[in-house]
Amino acid sequence: MPPTTTLWPLDHHTEAKHRVYKRYLQAWYPILLSQRRGITYAEGFAGPGEYTCHTPGSPILALRTLLRAKPQPTPEGPAYLLFVEGDRDRCQHLRDRLAAELGTLDPTALRTRGLFVDVRQGRCNDTIPTMFAEHRVVTRPLLAVFDTWGSAVSFDLLRRVAKTPGAETIVTIQPGHFARFAKDPEHYGDNVFGSALWRDVQTQPARAKADYIRQQYRRTLNDAGFRYVLDFELADEGGHLLYLVYGTNHDRGIEKMKDAIWAVDPVRGIGYRDPRDPNQQMLDIEFGPQTGPLRRLILDHLANRSGHRATVDQLRTFTLQKTIFRRGHARTVISELLSSGQVHRAAPGRLTGSSVIALTAASPQARSVRRPEQETG
Repeated sequence: MPPTTTLWPLDHHTEAKHRVYKRYLQAWYPILLSQRRGITYAEGFAGPGEYTCHTPGSPILALRTLLRAKPQPTPEGPAYLLFVEGDRDRCQHLRDRLAAELGTLDPTALRTRGLFVDVRQGRCNDTIPTMFAEHRVVTRPLLAVFDTWGSAVSFDLLRRVAKTPGAETIVTIQPGHFARFAKDPEHYGDNVFGSALWRDVQTQPARAKADYIRQQYRRTLNDAGFRYVLDFELADEGGHLLYLVYGTNHDRGIEKMKDAIWAVDPVRGIGYRDPRDPNQQMLDIEFGPQTGPLRRLILDHLANRSGHRATVDQLRTFTLQKTIFRRGHARTVISELLSSGQVHRAAPGRLTGSSVIALTAASPQARSVRRPEQETG
């Protein structure tokens, strides 16, 4: 449940998310600032900027990461930091924290440093579009973060973000919330998903409800205008599910987000799962990738393809765009599958990107009747 106080304790899910955000921003800022076009970091539901333990919130992490980036913003290539918070006291607390970090929030003083910082109280879905228009967000790359206590944001807002050239978004969503309220005809879920299809979660078996909501939200980001959608599950020891969903139109963005995910150590019982893994295996990222889930995913992918075959490059692209794993992990898994005899090369020779990999006739996947793959983007 959302907190009712100005500050609240830092939970384990949030700590894990913040590590991912920080790692991603450490890559995102330098790449885009080097283009000297300026950038925009926007955050709805920004919060007060810190927790009761004085650990910084995501707006402060975003600012600190920016101030350490190379190159730095300049008046010719500025950085815009836009924050929206609905609660008056939290909004003021965030302003105070930002002022303490920067020494001032005076616009003239910040402009000489290539910084524009705008903090407003209001409803995210109403206020963020106004700020986008006033600051001419469409003229520069945009990263929009919507950490919404799991309830997501309106489809119209996502569509507006996606129309910005170079835009990317990160959204959190709790599947249990929507599964619980799907019968309520007045629930705002239709505005979140852009249609009423999500309500069919009522007809799904209990074990399939969370995954159904995840698939519907992937479709929502695709329909909003994001070509590529990456989602992964932050799972704690109590089994509470939170999906972090990332949308972009650039392969490079997915690569950098994957780098951020795989660079973050496990945090106090929080781990990652690839939601497509039928065994829902927790991934121990600290000690390197466990390839079991990716082996299963690649075998299932081959089973769904015509002729049960694909090139190495096609499997690498599948791994990048459709799983939590990095592109480079595919080569390792393909070698393991070849050694085990579950797949074979259509022609002998050195393994290259154009080498064709096919399921062996004895593979359980090849003998099974597979469902066509439904997810896109």
